[in-house]
Amino acid sequence: MCVKVICTFNNQEIFDKVIKNNENIKDAELFAHDNTKDNVAITKRYNEFLSDVVCSDANNNRDFWCVFIHQDFGIMEDLNSIVAKIDKNSIYGAVGVKIFKGLFWGKTYEVNDAVSYGFKNELKLTYGRILQGNNDFNFKPHGRKLYFQATVDAIDCCCIIIHSSLIRKHNLRFDENLSFHMYAEELCYSAKKNYKIKTKVVQMNCYHMGKGTFNDEYRKSAQYLKDKFQIKKIPSLCPN
Repeated sequence: MCVKVICTFNNQEIFDKVIKNNENIKDAELFAHDNTKDNVAITKRYNEFLSDVVCSDANNNRDFWCVFIHQDFGIMEDLNSIVAKIDKNSIYGAVGVKIFKGLFWGKTYEVNDAVSYGFKNELKLTYGRILQGNNDFNFKPHGRKLYFQATVDAIDCCCIIIHSSLIRKHNLRFDENLSFHMYAEELCYSAKKNYKIKTKVVQMNCYHMGKGTFNDEYRKSAQYLKDKFQIKKIPSLCPN
């Protein structure tokens, strides 16, 4: 099984511990982009890989899996066993969200210990059980464990798995107007809208240290997607 792991990092210590020295990905070819000096957008780094490696003349007829992961995303089982379970025609992730429309009763507000309940017009479910940190190694289970692959509306950007043949067939690229936030959501939405490509979650043993940062750059990215696709809300694990 041919697998290439792509990781852009800005913390050498975390990268070495979680990615570089991870025995579970030792059989994969690692493409590491050092962003400690030049803060290049992760979407630009990924697109460079797609152009220079996936779509290069040397690799044009070669099939392999591309696994884009964050520096703090740890795979806890053999990576080959994960990609062996999936097909080449979908985009995959470790955790994703499925949004159901209708009338539902549940939590409408939750901050610290303050919780309110009521009716809402959508239900958002997180598929894929991962160990989630709070920007550290103190993990708690997060998401619903899957026993079969699940089709979702979007996956989290901490782990994106795409086959090279699918990338070349549709000339898939990441939107470089998004430097770090919302690029996975954009990829999933565009792939479905333009090419009818499904996005799925495959259950894997893994952890993610980062909890996410909802800053001004995040809000700008979310608004950019809303304007781009003319939608009021983005299918995402994150609030928007």
